[in-house]
Order: sequence, then C-alpha cells, then structure tokens
Amino acid sequence: MTRALLLLFALWLCLVAIPPDCVAQTQDASVPQPPAEDNSPASGARTGRRARRAAQEARPARKPSHSGPSRIFVPLWRPSGAEQEWNLTDFQAKVGATEAKVIDGRFDDSPLLLFIAIDFSADLILTESAKESLASALRIAQPAVLAGLLRIPEQPMVIVDPTTNREQFISAMKTLPMSGRAGLFEMVEVVAGVTSPLVREHPVRAAVLYLTDSEISNYREDYTNPVINRSDARDLSRRFPDALIREKVSTLTSNLQRSSIPIFIVHLNYRNDPLNEAYQTGLRRLAESTGGRGVFCRSIAEIPVAIGDMVNSIQAMGMLEVEVPATISGSFTLTLESAIGAVQHRSQFQPPR
Repeated sequence: MTRALLLLFALWLCLVAIPPDCVAQTQDASVPQPPAEDNSPASGARTGRRARRAAQEARPARKPSHSGPSRIFVPLWRPSGAEQEWNLTDFQAKVGATEAKVIDGRFDDSPLLLFIAIDFSADLILTESAKESLASALRIAQPAVLAGLLRIPEQPMVIVDPTTNREQFISAMKTLPMSGRAGLFEMVEVVAGVTSPLVREHPVRAAVLYLTDSEISNYREDYTNPVINRSDARDLSRRFPDALIREKVSTLTSNLQRSSIPIFIVHLNYRNDPLNEAYQTGLRRLAESTGGRGVFCRSIAEIPVAIGDMVNSIQAMGMLEVEVPATISGSFTLTLESAIGAVQHRSQFQPPR
C-alpha cells in the first residue's frame, strides 16, 4: 500500500514539473507543421512579384506584329498629245528613294464610278445652267461611265446609285431643290470615306465631282473669324481674318491623303472678297492634293465649258494600284516613270489605315 502511494506521488510530480506546451510539442513532433504566416511589407512585395511572374509565364507568348505592305491607288493622265494604249509594264514607281511594285492598272476599258455631289445653296440661275451643262456632258459620256448622284446639305444623301441610265440620272438631278446652306467643307471627308473602299474592293476607277455655288459665310459653322475686340489693335483676328479657313483646309488636306478618290470641283460663282478668295484657294488646294483640280467660273458663260472639260478630264483618268513597302510610314511622295513620257499623277499620300 505504501509503495503504491509513493508511485502515485512520483507521477504527480512529473506532471506538475513539465510545462503543457512541451507536452504538446512532444506529442506533435512527428506531424509536419505549416510555416508561420509572414505579414510584413517585404513579404507582400515578394508575393506580388511571384504572382506577376506566374501570370506572365502562364500567358501565351505575344506574336511580333509585322505590318505588311499597304496599297494606294494613283490617278494619272497621259502626257499631252500621247494617244497610245496604256500598258502596265510601262510604269516604274518609287516611294521616296525606295522601289515600289506596280500591281495593277485600270484604264479606259475599266468601269468609271463618277459620283456627282450637288452643293447648290444660293443662285438659282447659275445652278440651272450647271444642271443643263452636266446633262449635256453626260449624254455624250463614254459607256464605261456610271454616274451616281449625291446631295450634301448636311449629310451625304445618295439620290441615284451609279448607273449608265443617263436619263434616270438627269431626271433626278433636275428635281433637286436648293439646300439653303453650303456643305462641301463639312462633307468632303465623309464622301471620300464612303467612296474610297469601292476602288479597293472592285476593279473600277472612281472620282467625285462637286458642283457648288458656296460662299464661306453660308456654312453653319462660322469660318469668318470675326474681330473679338475692335478697340484692341493687337487682336490677331484683325491680322489673320482667314485663319479659320486655312486651318480647316490644312486639316482636310492632311486627312484626305489617306483617301484613294480624286476630287474635282466646279465652282459656279467666283467671289473676290478676301475671305472668299481664301476659301476658293483652299478648295483648289484641297482638290489638287487628291490628284484632282478645281475650276472657278467668273460668269454664267463659263459654266458649260468648265463642266464639259471636267467630265472629259475625269473620263481620261487611269488608275494604278501600287504596293507601298512596309517600311514606309507617314506622309510620302510617289514618283512615277513611264515609257510613254512624263505622266500627270497624284504624288502625295499617306498609307491607308
């Protein structure tokens, strides 16, 4: 009995003398424990870097982007007096100093989409003369010419799709009312954007002919740059009254360098006040930048001649498709050499988007 009591007493001493956490450590020594959590800022940064590295490794490798060559369409005309047939092998093209490949040519036997945009807003007598003159020119136009009718008071409106039915076109044109407001400045870029894809998607030539009697004060937007402070001699609007016109022309000219469609303008009523002279000079510059041209009539007698000559010039136009090297970016100058002599052609472009 005494021996049993002594053994119990010794066991109690052992339990009291050993701390409980030591007992737990002893019991769990064979079980692997998870590492303690580290909430320090340095640990968070390491974790973020590891997560980003893992995400980058899991993401598929990005293929290098190689922009391929682009295509431009170059309007051109035979040298004066030259009558021989166009031949694609007659042409060599350069973009700057770099050789460019001539891919295709569209000449006299190719369909010609002639979009005629009417922008009449002021003088009924002049506009009626223009309609009669255009009707006469189209009646004797080549069979390859498909005339389409657009009206551009606020938004381009297709009145007649391109057609060889001359009488259908003429009948629709003669019923067009006056728009009341000029629209060429606002709509020229929109029309170019709508018509340019046609020459890229179809083996055709194309051009836009604007007939307009517009003056700069007849636009919805004010381009007259009025004097802000008449008592201030340093007010720049006194010195540069045509600044808004020149700015608009520069913007349109730059944007239209990506277009493939040449623009031709017949203005029915030349005006000689400073602002309208700046406006008309801007229209001419705008047309020439696309490979077209502008004519400004000083009398009603000049209208039939101007419209007839313009339609004939458009009919004589050829188009070359040229591949621009992928290394070319931004605005560039195109040079064409031909076995038939020096051809008139558009020279300034930007790669299309």
